[in-house]
Amino acid sequence: MSVRFLPSVSSLASRSPAGRVGVAVLCALTVGVCTFASAPARADNFGIGDDDDDAKNPKPPPEPKVVIATIRPHAYTLPECLALTDRNHPQIWAAKARLTYVRAQLDEAIWTPWFQGWNAGGVVGYLPTIGGTGYYGEAPVTIRTATNYQPFMQFNVNGAIPLYTFGKITSIAEAARGQVRYNEWDLQKQRELVRMDVRRAYFGLMLARDAKYIIEEVIGYVDGGIKSVKKKLEKGDPSVEEVDKLRLEIYRDEILARSAEADRGEKFATSALRFLTGVQASFDIPDEPLRRPDRPLRPIIEYLGAARLFRSDINLARAGVAARRSLVDYQRANLYPNVALGMSASYSYAPSVSSGTAFTDPLNGGLAVGMRWNLDFLPQQARIEQAEAQLEEARAYERLALGGVAVEVENAYGIAVESKIREENWERAERRSREWISTVRASIDLGTRDERALLEPLRAYVNARVSHSTALMDLNNAMSDLARVSGWDESAPNPPVNVK
Repeated sequence: MSVRFLPSVSSLASRSPAGRVGVAVLCALTVGVCTFASAPARADNFGIGDDDDDAKNPKPPPEPKVVIATIRPHAYTLPECLALTDRNHPQIWAAKARLTYVRAQLDEAIWTPWFQGWNAGGVVGYLPTIGGTGYYGEAPVTIRTATNYQPFMQFNVNGAIPLYTFGKITSIAEAARGQVRYNEWDLQKQRELVRMDVRRAYFGLMLARDAKYIIEEVIGYVDGGIKSVKKKLEKGDPSVEEVDKLRLEIYRDEILARSAEADRGEKFATSALRFLTGVQASFDIPDEPLRRPDRPLRPIIEYLGAARLFRSDINLARAGVAARRSLVDYQRANLYPNVALGMSASYSYAPSVSSGTAFTDPLNGGLAVGMRWNLDFLPQQARIEQAEAQLEEARAYERLALGGVAVEVENAYGIAVESKIREENWERAERRSREWISTVRASIDLGTRDERALLEPLRAYVNARVSHSTALMDLNNAMSDLARVSGWDESAPNPPVNVK
C-alpha cells in the first residue's frame, strides 16, 4: 500500500529563488488569513454594537484552533541513505584516514632515496686577527688582542645522488604502492559491511511500518464483527451468543498486544538509520510497502565470477601478496652496495684573516663517485628469510580468500533461493486467506453464516500476511548479502519509490 502526500513547502522552496520568494509570500498570506478567521465575528470588533448586551449575555471564548503540521521531514530513499553513510560513518572515516596515511608513506618511499645523506651546516662566531702567509701562518703577539676580534661565518652542504642501487628504490616504492592498494580495498570492505547494515535497517523499518498497517486492517475487520454481534445480541438474535463477542474481543486484545512489537521495531530501525547516515533530526523514509527485489536472482556462476573480480577480500589479499613480494626483492637488494654521486660545497667569510691563509678562498666544493656497502651478510640473510615467510603467509591468505569467498557466495545464494521460494508461497497463502475472508463476509451479509466464522480466516490471514512481509524482508536482506559477498553491489535490491 502507498500513501500520497502533497509536495511540501520546503521542496517547493528549494527549486528556485523565485519559488522561495513565492512560498514566503504564500506563508505570510496564510498566517494573515488564519489570524483574521480565528477572531470571533462580533460587531464590536468594528466599533459597532451594544456593550450592555455583551455584558448580559457573555459569549464563551473561542476554542483554540489545532495547528496541523504541513511540512513533513524529508523522506530519505535507500540510495540517499547509502550515500550519506559513505560520507558520515565513522568506520569509513577511519579507513579513509588509514588510506591517507599509507599514501603519505608512498610519497616518503619515493623521495627518501634522493634526499638521504644530504645535510647542511653553518658556524658563526668571532676570530682574532690571523696574519702570516701560506707558509707561515703565525700572527704577531702585538695584534692578538681582545680588541682585534672580528665576526666570521662558515656554511657547508654535502650529499649524494644515487646512481645504481640494485633495485632498492624501485622495490621499496612498489611495496608502498601495494600497501596503498591494500588499504584501498580495506576501505571498500568497510564500505560493503556498512552498506549491508544500512540495507538491513532500512528493510527492517519498512517491515515495522507494514506491520502497523496490517494491525490497523485486521482491527478494522474485528471491530466490524464485534459491532455486528452487539447489534444482534441487542435484538435478541439466537444465532449469536455473548461468548462470540468475547471471543472476538479477546482476539482484538491479542492483536493490540502485538502492536507494541511493531512500534519497538520502528524505533530501533529508525535509531540505527540515524546513526548510520549521520542524520540526527527530521529523519524519515518513504511510506512504501515492502516489495520483491527489483533485481532478478541471477545464476550462481555469475556471482562466483563477480566475486573473483570485485570481492574486496580477494583483491585485498592480492595486494598484500604484491607488497610482500616487493619487500622480499628489497631485502635481497640490500646484499649489494649503493653507488652514488657525492657532492660538497662550502662558503666561508672571515674579514680578520689576512690574505694568503686558508680562509682567503671563500667558496670551495667538489664532486666524486662513491660506494657504500653494508657487510652484515648474515643478519641480512635472516631479514630475507623473514620477508619470504611473510610472503608465504600472504599467499596462504590469498588461497583462503579465494576458497572462503566461494563458500560464502554459495551459502548466500542458497539463502536467497530459500527466501524467494518462501516469499512466493506466503504470497499465495495471503491472497487465498484474503479471498476466504471475503467469502465469509459475503455469507454473513446474506445471513447464511454468523460472525463466529470470521475468526478462523482472520487468524489465517494475519499469519499469512505477517509471514509474507517477513519473507519479503528476508528476501531483500538475502539479495543484499549476496551482493556483498560477491562484491557486485549493483545486484542489490533498490526499493522503488512512487513519484506522485
